[in-house]
Amino acid sequence: MSTTIILAYILIVVGIIGWVALVPGGKHVGARFTTAVTVFGGAFLFASCFINLVPHIFLGDDPYRFVTPGIHFKIAASVMVGFLIQLLLEQVTRGVEHGHNHCPCCEEEAEAHEHHHAHLPHPGHCHTGAVHPVTGLLIGLCIHAFLEGMPLVDTDGDIHQGLLYGIVLHNIPIALVLVSLFISNRYGFWRSFLLLTLFAVMTPLGSLCNLFLLPPDETLQSLIMGVVVGILLHVSVNILFDHDHNHFTLPKLLLILIAFVAAYFTPGCPEIYPLF
Repeated sequence: MSTTIILAYILIVVGIIGWVALVPGGKHVGARFTTAVTVFGGAFLFASCFINLVPHIFLGDDPYRFVTPGIHFKIAASVMVGFLIQLLLEQVTRGVEHGHNHCPCCEEEAEAHEHHHAHLPHPGHCHTGAVHPVTGLLIGLCIHAFLEGMPLVDTDGDIHQGLLYGIVLHNIPIALVLVSLFISNRYGFWRSFLLLTLFAVMTPLGSLCNLFLLPPDETLQSLIMGVVVGILLHVSVNILFDHDHNHFTLPKLLLILIAFVAAYFTPGCPEIYPLF
């Protein structure tokens, strides 16, 4: 395994567990920062899907050869399967992938206020002293992280950098929500650290399982990537059109445009970049 791959795994893990430093003292990150990172990461993921990942699925390792025509339907079906998987996972995670926690008490309050309810500044900590379920939510997030990590590294050792950076950005608001839940539930530092570490290693674990346990079949790898594209499209579209982030502002528009440009200039699939 190359040093570059190991460094990519370390970046993902450190980018999550580093936020455990907020646990002592119950510190929180401001809502503006969380919203900005969530919107930027969602836009980056959305753009990366179409600029980097989808072309990779259909072009494979050879930029001048299209895959067998019969595989197109299977790839399209795999994208829809990924979309449905994420839809089911969100019944457990309650939208943590979007950068906030749709807890039942918030949803009831929203209905009571005729859908004019807004989350309080601290994601996952909407009611002082409230206890929020963590186990099921963490299991759903671990499945999500495991799946999106599977196609991170090609069987030939190339890292999909667009996917890597998208995952790192996408994980920041998730980690912040988890930390807020741990603080709300009065978890200690080491318990919070272990739970964040569990979530953090899922993406590298998914990548390692794909590299060492699954056959390096191009069709299979394309289908796996299709599932992940479906998952990422569901998450990114929900972020960009979520009721907590849908207020049109110039800063939000600029964040989205910058994320699109960043995704375009990120060499997510080196083997197809000569085409541009």
